[in-house]
Parts: sequence; C-alpha cells; structure tokens
Amino acid sequence: MLRFAYNIFLVAWFGLCTAAVIQTHRAADWSKLKGLDHAAKNNTPPLMDRMEQTVWRRNSSLELSEEDVNRYLAATIAGHQVGFTGSLKPFDRVALDFEPGVARICLAWGGANEKHSTTASLDFTVKREGGNFVVEVQSGAFGRLPLPRGLMSPLVPGLQSLSESLRSEIHTVFQMNQIRFEKDKVILDPRSETVKS
Repeated sequence: MLRFAYNIFLVAWFGLCTAAVIQTHRAADWSKLKGLDHAAKNNTPPLMDRMEQTVWRRNSSLELSEEDVNRYLAATIAGHQVGFTGSLKPFDRVALDFEPGVARICLAWGGANEKHSTTASLDFTVKREGGNFVVEVQSGAFGRLPLPRGLMSPLVPGLQSLSESLRSEIHTVFQMNQIRFEKDKVILDPRSETVKS
C-alpha cells in the first residue's frame, strides 16, 4: 500500500512539473500592451526632454502614456546576448505595462514573428520613504507561469544591464518627488508636498 501511494505521489509530482514547464514555455499574452510597434529612430517620443524640463521647472506633473514609453524603449534599447543562448533565442525587446499602483517589466526573446518566443515579466512598486525611493519586486512570471519574487532571480543580470543602459532616464525619473502608476500611464510629479496643497 505504501508503494502504491508513493507511485501516485511520483506521478502527480511529475505531472505538476510537466505542467509548469509547459506554462513556462508558452509566451505571455501581450495584446493589452500599448506601443509595441517598433518605432523608427526619427519617430522616437521626446520623453527624456520632457522629463528634464519637468524636473527643471518643477511647476506641474508629467503624465507619460504606456504607448509613448514603450515606443521610446523600442527605439532606444537594442539588446543582445553573448554565447550559445544568443544564437538560440536572441533578445527581442523590453516593454512596460502600467496598472494602478504597479508597473510590469516585460522581456521577450525570440521575436514576435518567431513561432516559439520566450517571455518573462516582473511586477514592481515604487514608494517614497523619507528622501529615498524604494523599488520593491512583488511577483513575476516566466511565460504564463506566475512565480513569487524569490524565484525571479535568474532575471537579475539582464535587469542590471538594462538599468545600466537606461542610467540617465532612471536618474531623471528619481529626481521627481512622486511616481504614481495608473492604468496605461505613469505620473511623475516633481513638486514638493507643501506646494501641491
């Protein structure tokens, strides 16, 4: 009887592992993301100029749409991989999805036209605590398999190189006093709390 229970447990465990592998290799549904068309270099939204002017003037908030941010990222980020994995699944793009209170970084390998593209996403929040911003990872997904934040550590090297390539943009965003995520937009407010009231 014990052997039978052990065999049932093994079959169930292998079934769960197989289902997880299948969900990991299914590309996530990005149909709700805006601005996924690859923008031409001369058609790049002037986001950096708008953010710098907002920081310099400090008289009103700046609202950036998800479409403009994703078109800017498509025009400015050209990722690549080195080694064997670069020839198998070349890096395609990065995009952002803004939801109320949460932003999602979406990464894709293999391209949209390829039959088996690979995707990963990472949900995070940005809060101001005192004089510092705290970026906290909430959860993530490999393909369509949702995972807790601790299991998203394989994305860390790629996200570090992404943050290095967007160093000036990230520095400008963190000069704002408040960063709010809403449905399909991010609101950057450089004004201090006393001025807004």
